[in-house]
Amino acid sequence: MEIPQHHIHDFVVRRGAVPGNPLAENPYWVPISATFEHESGEILEDIPGFYSGGDTWTVRFSPTRTGRWVGRTSSTIPTLSDVTLGPITCVEQEDDGQHGILGIDPVHPQRFAWSDGTPHLTLGFECDWLFAYHQTDPEQCSRHLDLIAARGFNTVITNVYAHTGFSTSEARGDAPLPPETSVYGPPEAYVFGGTNEDPDHETLNLAFFEEFDRLMHAMHTRGLVVHLMIQVQNKHVRWPDRLSAADNAYWRYVIARYQAFGNVIWDVGKESYNLLRETGSHDYTLSRIALIRHNDAYNHLVTVHDPEGASLGRYSAVDEACDFASHQVHTGRVDRYNREATRMRQILPKPYFNIEYGYEEGAETFKTYQSRTTASWQDVLKWTYALLAAGGYPGYYYSNTAWDLIRFEPEPPGWIRYHYLRDFMDGLPFNEMAGMNVLVDRGYCLADPGRAYFIYLPEGGEALVDLTDLPSTRSPRGDWRPAEVDVRGRWMNIYSGQEQTVTIEPTGWLTEIPNPLEDPDQPCVLAITYEEA
Repeated sequence: MEIPQHHIHDFVVRRGAVPGNPLAENPYWVPISATFEHESGEILEDIPGFYSGGDTWTVRFSPTRTGRWVGRTSSTIPTLSDVTLGPITCVEQEDDGQHGILGIDPVHPQRFAWSDGTPHLTLGFECDWLFAYHQTDPEQCSRHLDLIAARGFNTVITNVYAHTGFSTSEARGDAPLPPETSVYGPPEAYVFGGTNEDPDHETLNLAFFEEFDRLMHAMHTRGLVVHLMIQVQNKHVRWPDRLSAADNAYWRYVIARYQAFGNVIWDVGKESYNLLRETGSHDYTLSRIALIRHNDAYNHLVTVHDPEGASLGRYSAVDEACDFASHQVHTGRVDRYNREATRMRQILPKPYFNIEYGYEEGAETFKTYQSRTTASWQDVLKWTYALLAAGGYPGYYYSNTAWDLIRFEPEPPGWIRYHYLRDFMDGLPFNEMAGMNVLVDRGYCLADPGRAYFIYLPEGGEALVDLTDLPSTRSPRGDWRPAEVDVRGRWMNIYSGQEQTVTIEPTGWLTEIPNPLEDPDQPCVLAITYEEA
């Protein structure tokens, strides 16, 4: 059997006849795992399996390197233990969108990179009710996943489950909804047995997870990272009691079922500051982080959506325990978004993700959710560039797709601008660059000095940039003279996408670079790179 590298294969193990009472254990809670050995001697240990219905359990495996692999199971149930899985042969995968497991760049610990070394410039798109949307209309949902990717977004922020959201009359202020509107809360399927109103937390809804498998595969094949919020703390879900057997079983089940997907990131839960308010401490959140790490054989990234709520100007013990910070910071000002991302990068030696910083107004006028940072696409786009210019990662929110009311048509005018952004940023070594506003007289600057510069001018105008770190020669008196290098500047209007490339003659400290765009007073960016002449 051949499996492409970083792709997924399900090994099914049957329990068979068991002496005595076959229902003595809750099948969802039965422990089963497998260890896989590569022909080189490399071992992937204790990959957990999960109950998949009837008398079957599944071990989901994703080979991390090419060559021959053989697995063997372990379980408290004798008939599920010591079962050989495989052998399989892992072959080179042909899909350029698969790069292994998303992790931290080992050279630049405040940046993301795939296990094959490919950098990942996270541009998030939140769609909380994607699971329910896919349940209801998988073909249209898949088309919209294609649209998300085509517009430059490469990370989908979503929930395993949520119940009701902002489509209720109270949340809308009794504003009428168009008759063709699709509402996905409450969803058709509950994650547990029973219903949300009358739950059976001792069992899980296998049909729900089988459908969620299809959604995960749809995002995996498109190269989309899944920032998966295992719980949500503000959408009226009847979760099991904290730290109960059913609670722990749910967490272990989700981790076992989806850890083979190299594109997954674990998030303890949306609006996790509510856990702090409910319990009075971070103990439960920290226990979930520990549970994830203990059960995840592939060592995926772990984070927590906004652990304290008032994240601006602070960080917590939860942030220290996570692989990266996921803060919900709303300021509504370009300078403050840039300043907070800069501050976090100075105090926390890990990536900073502003997971929810503003809500773009819908292309239609009906009301969904409103806050002080509900704004036009122009403003939200400006805030996005401010985060990137400080070296932070942005998580985009569109009012008409973020909650249980999902409308991708008409497409909002802002989305194509993120395609412009992606194309522009792809030409820069983002992982090697850091916020260095000191290099410009105004606006914001991200730079690897002497190699590449990214200047963001939210008010437009010309650029004045300190280019003294470019290759140069010095006279006996110490005068700076540029070496024989070809310095290029690439301008772009962030609204229209108009680009213009110019040649730059460095003059040392604060080189003046005129703005050649048709409307130089609109927000714009400038990338500066050089080649040896």
